[in-house]
Amino acid sequence: MKKNFLLFLLVLLLLSPGCSQSPSRELPPTLMWNKDQNQISPADGTMNVWEGFRVDQDAFVADRDTCQFILWRSRAERIPISINYSLRGRKVEFSVNVRKKRMLSPTADFKWEKFEMPLSCGMNFLQFSKKNKDKLSVRSIVIGPFTKKAAPHLQPGESFSLFYLPGQGRLELRGRGKIEIIEQQAIIDVLKAKNRTVKSGWLSRKISLPLEFAQPGLLTITSSEGDFNISAYTYAATPARESNPKITFKNKPNIYIVLSDACQASHLGTYGYQRNTSPHIDAFAADAVVYENAYTNAVFTRSSVATIFTGLYPDTHKVRLLQTFLPQNLLTLPEYLNAKGYSTSVITSTFAISPNFGFTQGVDDYFRIPEKYWARKDMSIYTQLRDWVEKAPSPQFSYMHYIHPHFPKVPPADFPVTFRPGKKKTTLERMAQLVRKHKNTGVPPTAEELQEITDAYDSSIAWVDGEFGKILSLLKEKKRYDESMIIFLSDHGEALGEHRVLGHGSNVFEETTRVPLIVKYPKSLDIKGRVQPLTELADIFPTIASLFGQQLTLDGRSMLAAAANEVMDERMVVSRTFNRCPTYGMRWKNWYYLIDLGDNEEQLFQLGGDPRQDVGQHFPQVRSYFKARFLDWYGRFRNGSGQAAEISLKNLSASEIEEMKTLGYL
Repeated sequence: MKKNFLLFLLVLLLLSPGCSQSPSRELPPTLMWNKDQNQISPADGTMNVWEGFRVDQDAFVADRDTCQFILWRSRAERIPISINYSLRGRKVEFSVNVRKKRMLSPTADFKWEKFEMPLSCGMNFLQFSKKNKDKLSVRSIVIGPFTKKAAPHLQPGESFSLFYLPGQGRLELRGRGKIEIIEQQAIIDVLKAKNRTVKSGWLSRKISLPLEFAQPGLLTITSSEGDFNISAYTYAATPARESNPKITFKNKPNIYIVLSDACQASHLGTYGYQRNTSPHIDAFAADAVVYENAYTNAVFTRSSVATIFTGLYPDTHKVRLLQTFLPQNLLTLPEYLNAKGYSTSVITSTFAISPNFGFTQGVDDYFRIPEKYWARKDMSIYTQLRDWVEKAPSPQFSYMHYIHPHFPKVPPADFPVTFRPGKKKTTLERMAQLVRKHKNTGVPPTAEELQEITDAYDSSIAWVDGEFGKILSLLKEKKRYDESMIIFLSDHGEALGEHRVLGHGSNVFEETTRVPLIVKYPKSLDIKGRVQPLTELADIFPTIASLFGQQLTLDGRSMLAAAANEVMDERMVVSRTFNRCPTYGMRWKNWYYLIDLGDNEEQLFQLGGDPRQDVGQHFPQVRSYFKARFLDWYGRFRNGSGQAAEISLKNLSASEIEEMKTLGYL
């Protein structure tokens, strides 16, 4: 009897599935691995498929012109990368983290190509860029020397982490040994952790973990003993319930948007600045809703305004580089309002908002005010609006874009406000010289130079404030002020040496991403006050649509929901640079996080403390939470099917090229 029982146990052990069982093919691509991944193949399921591929039998097939894998490494090193692929068509560019590139030649049959490439510690993007008709299939990618079989998902000491929205699911691991589980959920602005240890069954070699998150959270699993594969995974997020007040326009109000380019929120009185830079804006704020924590989604004018016009993130609309423009297949705010019977206009003093870059879709009247006109007082945004308001039928929508205080712009020569009593007024040439000196040398400006730059910048804000005051007086004179929707905002900020850098475009520090956003709703709606919850520029289009009683499927959400909350919710807002390999900046509660996708460099700031001190080493759990949550965001919005629309810079006029040089883009 005893022998039979032992024989029965032996059979069970032999039949019970172990770590060698094929891993799950349903893994989310947002897993954050703390290990060296040495191989990418369909046998690993979706563990590495990030965007643009589908699995067809034993190969990944490229569905998009740009497709990529994400690969995790525990240290930075230069190492051979072998690719088993087939390609019909032209050569395809292969790059690692965008920076290092090689070419794959066409081949009808699968073949191996080997390159030595630098990999970063953490995540690495292995990207393939092909043309529309090229047929690319990737059977396997091997990092370093070839091995007979892929390593288990988890070996002793290795771990993975995954961000969760509220919801429920189950995770199953196969193997023998012991795992450590850390479950962190966001409570207010801290992460509450719950730790436990789970051992595999004596006979089953299976660990089944129920997953349930009531708040956004981070799950980390580490193998402390034995090897494990993730064999099954399911998770369903609970649909978000947003408190969106049922407030709608009582008629079709006129809508006017006034944008001050590169205006840092903290340099306006209504946001706490001590200098009197903005008396008209501050008075206007008393009639409006001041969004205290509004953020741009891109620190590059064209990309940011594309988001304002579409309600889509830059990773969705693809206007992310110097030569990309707004695709015509996207619905714009002027088109939306035009279809509702609005007369529409764009009045701009910057070349970036022009027909060449796609910003006149749905626009009835377009006016460009070059510097030579507004500086001589021959023409201005105000005079063009005045004439247009007189002749255009109501209801009206006008978008007005002031290039000030964007570096290196200064006010007209006769503008009296300089904030430099007894000192020589800073000219455009002098301002350009000061900014260019820092950009070309990388040496921070001296205290005296930085003060001169700040004084000129503040005087530019004061000049825009005066022009905005004229617009408000015009609307009041024409009896259009009370029942109009008027928005004052900026497309991004401007760094003024806070983190030893000047300007914008290539940095996403908070002084560059936090922007003024002040909305005067029609008086009949009776909405005023100051709003603490996070908002972003992608929210503007959805807000206007919701006031018309329509819920459009856009990346942003109605700001009326934020206005209904007294404290910050769990929202995270995301900004990006316009580099091919971008840096992203993220705000969540009172934390601010940056990650450079080129080298995985991270910075974490606690806004309640010193906002300039990187505290990442003191709060590693918060830093991990941000990275995991960013990957979840990136996986949802990076995977859009749209392609970038590009324009040759040769097609721009000489004046537009000159303006790009003046503003530091060329």
